[in-house]
Amino acid sequence: MSSESIDLLWNASIEELRRLVKDEEVHDDNAKPASIDEAFRHFADLYVRYTLVLSDLNQCHAASVQPQKRIDIRATLEGVICRVINLRHLLVKWCPSNPDVASKGGTAQAPFPWEHPDLNGVLRERSVAPSRLETATPGYFGEDRAEATRQRDLVVARLLQEKSGPDDEPGDGEEAIESPTAAGAPSRDSGQCMDEPKEADATQPANASNKPAVPLPPEEAATKVQSIVRGRIGRQRTREFRRELDNLIGMGSSCADDRAETDTLESNLVDVRSQRRAEQQYCKESYENDLHRLKDVVRDEEGFRMQNELREERLQWITEHTISKNALPDSFEGFYAKDEPPEHDKENEDGAKGKGSKPKGSDKDAKDKGGKSKDKKEAKEVERPVLAANPALLDPLRDCIRIYGERWRHRNVGPDRVKSQYHDVEMAKDLIVRDQVRSELTKGVDEAMLSNILKIKEMQEANAKKGKKKDAKGKKAKGKKKAGGGKKEKPLPGAKIPGMKEMSAEEMLATLVQNSLVSIPGEHAIGDFVGGFENGRPKLPNAGQERWIPDDPSAFQLRKAIMDYCILPLGSEAIKSSIRDEENVRSILLYGPEGCGKTLMVQTIASEIGALTIDLSSSTIGSSFEGKEGATKLIHMAFTVAKEKAYAPVIIHLGDCHEFFLAKSKKGGSGSAVNAEMQRFQKDLLVYKNQALKKEDRVIVIGCTSMPEVGDAKLLRWKGPSGKPEKQGFFERSLYFPRPSHADRAMLWKHFIQRRISGPEWQSNAAPDIDYAVLALLSDGWSAGEISTAVESSLSEDRLQSLASSPLTEHDFSGQLGKEIAPRDDERFLTFTRQITGLDAAWKSSNAGDKAKKKK
Repeated sequence: MSSESIDLLWNASIEELRRLVKDEEVHDDNAKPASIDEAFRHFADLYVRYTLVLSDLNQCHAASVQPQKRIDIRATLEGVICRVINLRHLLVKWCPSNPDVASKGGTAQAPFPWEHPDLNGVLRERSVAPSRLETATPGYFGEDRAEATRQRDLVVARLLQEKSGPDDEPGDGEEAIESPTAAGAPSRDSGQCMDEPKEADATQPANASNKPAVPLPPEEAATKVQSIVRGRIGRQRTREFRRELDNLIGMGSSCADDRAETDTLESNLVDVRSQRRAEQQYCKESYENDLHRLKDVVRDEEGFRMQNELREERLQWITEHTISKNALPDSFEGFYAKDEPPEHDKENEDGAKGKGSKPKGSDKDAKDKGGKSKDKKEAKEVERPVLAANPALLDPLRDCIRIYGERWRHRNVGPDRVKSQYHDVEMAKDLIVRDQVRSELTKGVDEAMLSNILKIKEMQEANAKKGKKKDAKGKKAKGKKKAGGGKKEKPLPGAKIPGMKEMSAEEMLATLVQNSLVSIPGEHAIGDFVGGFENGRPKLPNAGQERWIPDDPSAFQLRKAIMDYCILPLGSEAIKSSIRDEENVRSILLYGPEGCGKTLMVQTIASEIGALTIDLSSSTIGSSFEGKEGATKLIHMAFTVAKEKAYAPVIIHLGDCHEFFLAKSKKGGSGSAVNAEMQRFQKDLLVYKNQALKKEDRVIVIGCTSMPEVGDAKLLRWKGPSGKPEKQGFFERSLYFPRPSHADRAMLWKHFIQRRISGPEWQSNAAPDIDYAVLALLSDGWSAGEISTAVESSLSEDRLQSLASSPLTEHDFSGQLGKEIAPRDDERFLTFTRQITGLDAAWKSSNAGDKAKKKK
């Protein structure tokens, strides 16, 4: 993008943001509560519009070179991201009710959170393609901590090298560092877009083509040969005609010249982006160096005047304070607090609002009717959606709009547009340098004047009586004693283990690396999770018709959920500290059949935000850290390392997490010894996740499982912050990764085949003659991992070498498609979804009245 295009896009984004804030200001706290459907449409419309603004601002920040512009664009971008995260939680909370939880008898509908809101209606109204809502991860997530991440990776690399020992080959350590799972064993769950094919299932029957062939009669054999040859000639003629027609109208894409041209364009694009990043870094360094130089210039030119102004302001305040209090001040706290609004006024306003919102006569009714009637009344009260936005979310956006109007509008658009991409010196002086110089001078003036005041007070106190001095000291000591009280937080279990307090975070990291529990992020992108926008319909032959059966979430919905819950909040320390407590997702559960992308998504999150991954899967822990003390020690070290800011952000991965949270009836039963062994980690995981992780910690715990029904839903589902940490439950969010739909399978077949033949040694002029819809139809019920395995098995090196003379067709995969697959039991995932989301409890509660009437 050119600088002018960036300026125009930034201006259009700010104008849309201005309209959004204006639309939100229409709603206030005193407005009539809206229905759930109205609230959902309102929040969905805002979510779509804010996401589009986020995408445009992200593009502006990535392409802009001027450092001062990038600072203000980033501030606006962070404010929009916080609002998008907030709207995501509101969409989930106020999702329209389903038949299982719909209220009956005209009563108010209570909210029932649902993780996969349907935005199709709003997208159609706005004429927005779903793909436009898929934003790229902001580039500054990695830029901010590039040096810290490099130092962290060097520490991990050194620890890995120490672990491997000097006798190993040099290449082993390098490969271990580059691989995202090199420091830890891979999980048994494969990804939606697998990097390594899974081994063939030994239980599957051999291919029918391996049986001895029966010779055909000569006439029948000749007929079959003729049909094959004629079909091949016909397809070849059709391809040649299609290629000539495409070249005639300028749409030819299968010839070698077009491929070379495409490769050249892609290479040029990479070079342009690399050059732009170099320009951004150069302009940033020049700006930072110039700030130091300008500080000396401003101090020499304006320092004396600033110092006199600061001294006069304080002298005037000291005079007024001495006249009103008849005593000199002890500090300048009153001087700085005189412009701030008093806190008791805010408390009175909040109290007035609380009193006003309370129904009249409620206290009297509670006293007259007793506890039972009060409970009955509270049970009838249902939370209603409020469309008014939190001022804390809109105020930063208003400031960004105002700043753009004051600083940049006249520079970006119009006849006086500034074309230079270097920083503006006068703007730097006004916004940063003068404030820094004033702050430094203020500190010196305060210290000098306070020193003089204390000397005067010492002279006055020397003439006072000794008894008054003792009384004043006694009162001060008494006040300090009162202010010293406070409630201490319960210490974590690992702090009681001897030797743990003396261990540093780096020593704990070394212990985790030695046990192959730590890995450095690899190269993945959110787009590696292949899939479209179509919601699948679960195939449940035994499902009854009396219950609501939700649609399977689409790959688009899962990518958006991961972006809003994991990537955007963890990517920046400023965003993490700005979101509200109830929007801080500390743990998330990914469940679904094997090979559907759960582990790949964990690797993607780590790659997008540059997170260190601590793998606490049962397969990596094994028999290490035996006993209850060993389990506590491991969990303590993992969470201590994760909370260390030098290693942030951090992902704690729990592969096969159902083994940590088995139901009581399933412990010691048919489960394996590993399952019973993992139970010793259960209490410590609950305590550390619910007590140790705070909002400022850039840490998230991600659990993956393909057997969620084995775990205890009461332990897996987070109940809230009340009660003991070990009783609160674990996962705050849960996402279901289903088998791919028909459209997704077609995309997966195409993706894996193109990736397999994309190597330079396999490239040919002939494009594959494949109908991917046919492959998707024949692979109904397959997971992405199974499709990847089929492609890897079918396209051997010998087959790839013959691509030039024999293009690919669907028949190349007939051997794999003809294999029998294990029966699918996906009904267990629906059962677990109803348990983990509370759908079962809500359905039983809503139908309790009907059952009672039937009994009568």
